[in-house]
Amino acid sequence: MEYLNAVTKGGVQEPYHTWSDMMDNYPAANHKGFDIYPLVYKFNAPRKWHERRPDRSYSASVVICREGEPPSGTSARVFHVPDMHWSDLGLAKRAAMQHGEHIIEGQVAGESLAGL
Repeated sequence: MEYLNAVTKGGVQEPYHTWSDMMDNYPAANHKGFDIYPLVYKFNAPRKWHERRPDRSYSASVVICREGEPPSGTSARVFHVPDMHWSDLGLAKRAAMQHGEHIIEGQVAGESLAGL
């Protein structure tokens, strides 16, 4: 399992976040028989060592699964919200939910829920 962050406890770095740890226990929305779980995470823009650190920004993805199914394993799919970064957690979360609704409605080219 890939770890996204680590915390220092007693001088030792311990991994503590996986993508499922960043997700709410309950879906943020339901749409046409699917549960939508937004994932928002800090975006670190690539930069050279001497460049100033940009203001905090966030990227987003969305987990979609059948209504009532657990959002893990083969019963769910993760979709990245492409080419966008937000300065606010709330904006990123709303964008992820909207992107999930568009995927469910078939409005996003190349993204499919077939097989769920």
